[in-house]
Amino acid sequence: MAFLVYKLIAKTNPKISGVNLTLLAALVILITAIEAIVFWSNLQNIFERQHLFQTKLEEILRGHKSEKIRLDPNDSFYELAKTVNEVSAHDRHQIHVLSNQENELEAIVDNLPVGVLVLNRHRELQVANSYAVENLKITSLDVPHPFTMDVKNSDFIELVERTFTEHKTYTGLINFGEEFDRVFETTVVYSPQVHHKFEVIVLMYDVTESIRMKKMEKDFINNASHELRTPITSISGFAETLLDGAKDDPEKLNQFLTIIKTESDKLVGLTNDILTMSKISDRGENLKDVNLKDYVDNQIQFMQSEIERRNLIVENNIPADLVKKVNENDLFQIVKNLLTNAIEYNHDGGQVIFEYRESKRHWKLIVRDTGIGIPEDQREFIFDRFYRVDTSRSRTKMGGTGLGLAIVQEAAKHMGGKAIVDSNEDHGTAFIVRLPLEN
Repeated sequence: MAFLVYKLIAKTNPKISGVNLTLLAALVILITAIEAIVFWSNLQNIFERQHLFQTKLEEILRGHKSEKIRLDPNDSFYELAKTVNEVSAHDRHQIHVLSNQENELEAIVDNLPVGVLVLNRHRELQVANSYAVENLKITSLDVPHPFTMDVKNSDFIELVERTFTEHKTYTGLINFGEEFDRVFETTVVYSPQVHHKFEVIVLMYDVTESIRMKKMEKDFINNASHELRTPITSISGFAETLLDGAKDDPEKLNQFLTIIKTESDKLVGLTNDILTMSKISDRGENLKDVNLKDYVDNQIQFMQSEIERRNLIVENNIPADLVKKVNENDLFQIVKNLLTNAIEYNHDGGQVIFEYRESKRHWKLIVRDTGIGIPEDQREFIFDRFYRVDTSRSRTKMGGTGLGLAIVQEAAKHMGGKAIVDSNEDHGTAFIVRLPLEN
């Protein structure tokens, strides 16, 4: 480069061609040194830019947040820096979106009303949502560990192992009766991943209530069929006897017709109670303001003939100006059946007392009697459908349909409350219907 400069100068000015070669050498060295410095400076700048971009890209790969690369627009690396900054911003945005989606998915799974477990291919528990943790009493999720440390149920383990062995999805009903008094419809899903890896996802639906309701429906149908068959058989039998000739005997005719009428009344009462039971849960709210004392007085008046026949004293101690917003159909079933029960199982000349109590959150309708009471071993069944106390203890000797108190409980539940019993054998009974003040 220095020689070319010299030739150029010599050509334009011939006098210079005779200049001492020492000067030429000095010029060559000077220019070469400048070139070296410029070259080294540029090379150093390239190394710095390379390191800067490498560091930035490594941070992007690791998902770390980093500052933008800021270069002068005239810098030869400006466009590259701009592109890297855009890639970094897009990457951060994607990470933010994925993070939000992951959080949303975790929140959804965690709030599902079913148990969710995720097991890796080593049969280790990796994920369990809140429902599963609470219902299966899982104690630790910090470190993956064999799922059998948390779930000991043999049927559950067998179902999961079957999926691991056969690489198929299976479903079964698992009864956790001994551990948690729950029945779960359990689906074990085989989920293949990449590179011959896989996960197993366990979904657990609590079907305890559904099974209980199905059993109740089955028992109800069986009991109803039996209860209906009894009066029908009796009516049919006596009608057949009359047709066979007993109708010609005035005394037997009157006796058998009386029995048929009694059994028919029982059949009608039972049918009405069955229909009432089936309709309670289907009723809408239909709330209306009711003066509670007046309403009870009307029911007492309706049954006055039976009250007088038994020489009973019925007191209504509910405050006169008390108005409650209630479902009148439900209230009717509660008052009617509790009053009927108090008359049925009372002593002649006994008492029936209606009372009202109120707390911060509930109000109570209480019906007390001075009757025969309920034996301790029968109290827990008293609200069961078709359950009857010993009819020999009933003053009418007939007993009811076995649905009256069950109807009371269903009506109370429909109003958001419950019915309870307080009784001592031979010392009377108190039925308490507790309802929320919101009603």
